[in-house]
Amino acid sequence: MVRKLVLSRIFLIILFLAISCPSLIGADCPEASACTLWGAAGEKVEGGGTLIAKNRDWTPTQYQDIRRVVPREGFRYLGLFAIDEEGTGLKAGINEKGLVVVTATASVIPGETRRNIPQNGISTAEILKTCSTVDEVTSQLDRFTHIAYYLVADKSKVAIIEVAPGGKVSIQVTENGTLAHTNHYIDEQLRILNKKVSKSSRERYQRIRELLSGDPDGYSLDDFVAFSEDRHAGPDDSICRTGGSPTRSRTLATWIVENPANGAPVLYLKVASPDEPQKTLRLSLDENFWKGAPRSDKAAVATDEKPGA
Repeated sequence: MVRKLVLSRIFLIILFLAISCPSLIGADCPEASACTLWGAAGEKVEGGGTLIAKNRDWTPTQYQDIRRVVPREGFRYLGLFAIDEEGTGLKAGINEKGLVVVTATASVIPGETRRNIPQNGISTAEILKTCSTVDEVTSQLDRFTHIAYYLVADKSKVAIIEVAPGGKVSIQVTENGTLAHTNHYIDEQLRILNKKVSKSSRERYQRIRELLSGDPDGYSLDDFVAFSEDRHAGPDDSICRTGGSPTRSRTLATWIVENPANGAPVLYLKVASPDEPQKTLRLSLDENFWKGAPRSDKAAVATDEKPGA
């Protein structure tokens, strides 16, 4: 009787785990830390310049906040912050020089490994405060210790930086092309780290690459907005994720910057925080926008590199 009860309990536990996380029986477990990044430069942008975008996916437990930060030292920047009970994290930003930084989680690396990093590496906030061009960012690759993916852009270049365990870093730069990333490594030498790539990451990467190959005349801000709303692969595997259940990861924010060869950058932002109506705005980030009283950047510095996308 005791043996039957034990076996019954084991069966129930396995059944529960199979339902809540089907990867244990060969399918994919939904990833909270999943984002899609993409960009274009040069002739791939209508009128020239660059476009850079991020769809931020997470479980519906975080609130999205946009803040203009004027640090005591360094460049002013506008940041997209995620807020929950664990604190505040900087997820995307653009500074007054027009440098844009967005990030995505390296989900193929275990969370414990991603969190166990040196504290003296360069942070997203520091990049925005101290760098004005992609070249200035890429000249400091030895300081990238946070295991993640970065997409950075100025008016003329877009770059992807992949950071792997052990201080390994890869970079792709384009002045006349497109780049994209999701949550697994794409550099040939780093692909060996892709032990457990989620179906969602593969689907989203293939889909955004497909969308970025369709317009020989160059993309516009509105084109990138349309890409951000693409639901080609259903609620859990699309670029725009709606979540197959109330607790599954979904797109909580879309951050797109048009950085023309001449003129001020334009930010398109859509946020969908839990239990709040969806909000959409477009901002011209001209000289007048950046004027204002100093504001502490304590929150941005303290926790902008906490695990998350």
